[in-house]
Amino acid sequence: MSNTPAQLNSPLVYKAVRAIGILKPKFQPSQGKIFIEDLDVIATAFWLKNYKVLITCAHVVRNLLGAPVEITGLLVVGNKGNYSRAVIDTVDLGHDLAVLRLADASQEIIDRESTDGLEIVHGYPDVGSQVGYAGFPLGQQLLNSTHAPTYAEGVVGAQLRQYGIRKNIQISGAVTGGFSGSPVVLKDSDKLVGVLSNSPSKEAGNASIFMATSWEHVQALAELSKSL
Repeated sequence: MSNTPAQLNSPLVYKAVRAIGILKPKFQPSQGKIFIEDLDVIATAFWLKNYKVLITCAHVVRNLLGAPVEITGLLVVGNKGNYSRAVIDTVDLGHDLAVLRLADASQEIIDRESTDGLEIVHGYPDVGSQVGYAGFPLGQQLLNSTHAPTYAEGVVGAQLRQYGIRKNIQISGAVTGGFSGSPVVLKDSDKLVGVLSNSPSKEAGNASIFMATSWEHVQALAELSKSL
């Protein structure tokens, strides 16, 4: 999955993301085929450079846990129309995070894919810090022939929001469905501060405010996955 000329000049977060899709057989006699592959893009994942794993939200893959592939479909990740089968490695439901790995991929492929991965910050950003994020909102509706992600920007609205065991960073910025699992990075360093977990709620008037699961939880899960 080499970078296109347009991607070479893109923000690092744009290069790090991959679309998460479900591949299912579909009956389509009108096209002269009994079954064709039907790809449903459902969310976003991204590479962590130093851990060489893919991170997304647990709620994205929760329904796939323990269910037969004949019912759920095949989990795939990729970009630019090039998808590979993936497996769920580790799940943290309490912090809405999951680690994915490429299935049957050589170490050479994993090393190449994770080259454009993200590094993690070592502290909480200041309020007003500019952030960028990228993902695959609205699934197939916004995917072009190259299956390129969508890039957006915002600012840190609140440094830390803690709900029980979960730490979130509040971001002011526009999001919609499909951005789940998208990495949020500081624009000045390209380092990960959080993972986009939810869209603005109707109760909040669909305001352009969302929560990113803290980098601390991402790091802890990546360390756990590495130790297994």
